Amino acid sequence: MNKTPKQCWMCDNAATTSEHVNKKTDVKKMFGSGTFKNVVKHDYDNGTKKKIQGSDSQLLKYSKNLCATCNNHRTQPYDFAYTQFEAYVRNNFDELKKSLFINTNNIFGKRAAKKQRCNLFLYFVKAFGCQLHDRGLPVPQVLREAVLGKNYGNTFRISICLDQMKMQFIQNFPLEGDQINGQPEDFFWAQDNGFFAVAYAYNRSIPAKFGEEWHGKTPQFKLGMWPITRTFWPDSTLLTK
Repeated sequence: MNKTPKQCWMCDNAATTSEHVNKKTDVKKMFGSGTFKNVVKHDYDNGTKKKIQGSDSQLLKYSKNLCATCNNHRTQPYDFAYTQFEAYVRNNFDELKKSLFINTNNIFGKRAAKKQRCNLFLYFVKAFGCQLHDRGLPVPQVLREAVLGKNYGNTFRISICLDQMKMQFIQNFPLEGDQINGQPEDFFWAQDNGFFAVAYAYNRSIPAKFGEEWHGKTPQFKLGMWPITRTFWPDSTLLTK
């Protein structure tokens, strides 16, 4: 018997593609292209370690969660904006650690910055929505509408927290939160790409140490700084050599 295909959480069409849990370009910058050597995924939730063969490994992706239109076309500008943002942080890492302040006009250019910082924020909405969907949680309607181009409020926010130094791993922290009658009430999640962590929060405040809360509507915001001692949370996953 054929199984009913899963639905794309953005538009409800059949989900035919799998989004990377961590941005593929981040994975390639950390571990290189082609076949990986000695890259391992540690899952601290169940105590497993699995060897990763390359950046396209299914172990680095969610199960099918988006249709091709949403993943390859609709959200492509969001992905591109994040790639620009990540490159800017990477290339200006030492200066940003001193100032703990970032201005998106310096990344995208003043004329394009308003549109591009919106695209950047929507990339984070996409990443957070994929995490909720993978956990079997409904993505809040306001977030679904946001990625489809509609206005959004302030229920969702992110912050950027720099690492003290370049790390040799990529980490995904556990999703924390509450539900009411099966609907997300408030959630917190974080990812670290080796240069900076992104803290995601829905209906929940982000601790000030992680940086200023940002909703994608202001050109500049304050960055946080991770402590030197890192904690690998019990339910986190880690990619490392």
